[in-house]
Amino acid sequence: MKKGGRDTLDMTTGSPAKVLLAFAVPIILSNLFQQFYNLIDSLIVGNYLGADALAAVGSAGTVTAVVVQMASGLALGASVVIAQYYGAGKREKIRVCMTTMSLFAVGMGLLATAVTQVFAREILLLINTPAKIMGDSMDYLTIYFWGSAAVFLYNAQNAVFIAVGDSRTPLYLLILAFFLNVAGDLFFIIGCSMGVGGGALATTLSQAVCTLLSFLLLERKLLRMGFGKREYTFDRMELVRMMRIAVPAALQQSVVSLGNVCVQTVTNSFGSGVMAGCTAANKAVNLVSAVPINWGNALSNYVGQNVGAGRPERIRQGVRASLLVTGGISLVMILLMELVPEQMIGWFVEGEDAQEVIRVGASYLRVVGWFLTVFSGYMVIKSVFKGVGDMRWFVGLTLSSLGIRVLFAFVLAPVLGAPVLWWSVAVGWCVSTVLTVLYYLGGRWKKYQVIE
Repeated sequence: MKKGGRDTLDMTTGSPAKVLLAFAVPIILSNLFQQFYNLIDSLIVGNYLGADALAAVGSAGTVTAVVVQMASGLALGASVVIAQYYGAGKREKIRVCMTTMSLFAVGMGLLATAVTQVFAREILLLINTPAKIMGDSMDYLTIYFWGSAAVFLYNAQNAVFIAVGDSRTPLYLLILAFFLNVAGDLFFIIGCSMGVGGGALATTLSQAVCTLLSFLLLERKLLRMGFGKREYTFDRMELVRMMRIAVPAALQQSVVSLGNVCVQTVTNSFGSGVMAGCTAANKAVNLVSAVPINWGNALSNYVGQNVGAGRPERIRQGVRASLLVTGGISLVMILLMELVPEQMIGWFVEGEDAQEVIRVGASYLRVVGWFLTVFSGYMVIKSVFKGVGDMRWFVGLTLSSLGIRVLFAFVLAPVLGAPVLWWSVAVGWCVSTVLTVLYYLGGRWKKYQVIE
């Protein structure tokens, strides 16, 4: 294992297990802080403003996730291409890719802001947001999207850090953003009595600070790597190369989020108790599934660097190490979700409606928890396809899981009841995992490489 500079990890040499551990742990911790970042909003809103306010945040959150996942998907295109350039030693391409994607990301962010400000109410009506929480949902949605450009730009910058093996700087930035968000929530929601809009404002401001610092730190890193201050450019050919990965990924991420909006539409029909219970349970599931998801993201960049360096034999070694680590950690998470689900959901809400919310959320966790090891294998193996640039199967496998969930929600949930909503998650994971393993063993993904 060697470094190409301070905090810049070359993953084409050394023990795959040690390299992945050094690279993946900061990414996992970053996501955990990101989850806590979102969790604080729910905890403060649920405990200080009540179940209806928590339901409003959950309803608006399914919409914000569409744009956030689009930003993440676009950044993925830059990450895969830059990782392969880095592994191939073509580091002069990194600045070009970074500035090209950053300019494109800002434009997309401004467009997202304009659309959501104009059509916020129509979007919330489309997902059957109850009238009694419409005002709070509108406040959260419109204020959150004031910072869309910062969300898109930060994701583009984060992709560069990760692609060149620097997973520590994004962690430091998210830790700072986490504390800023906590302080903002306490100030705006409790101190200023701004309601759920205060939580959205705290998130927006902390994201903006994180983006500004990310820009300054990335510029300093690129200067240390030998890039001049005047090397800013927009390269259409590199944008096309990145978009070959980014567009399918962004569409996949957005379709997944839209699918979640569809599921939220059905969830809303069961009333605010089920809505709040599912919102709390989903946040808990997101928290415990952070390890396989983010280990998979680390593995994608590991695969990208080794593909660029012409070291395909290291990919299978990395996969084996990843399955062992994520599988073991998932077993621990299963114990938590099966033994203390009521306590986990109880963190999110107090008041008269708390018992119904806890009952629904605990039922959700007990079902989904048993399948976390399946989900871990699915995320690890699927990430290989992303790292080599095989986006057709990467997207297809994700959409298969989503399709099952949406089908169950619309066809079976109205007949069999709310528990179908969480069983659909488990069934979707299982079907997609079988398809993922079969394609991986077939080996057709080995033919893909984004750069020349």
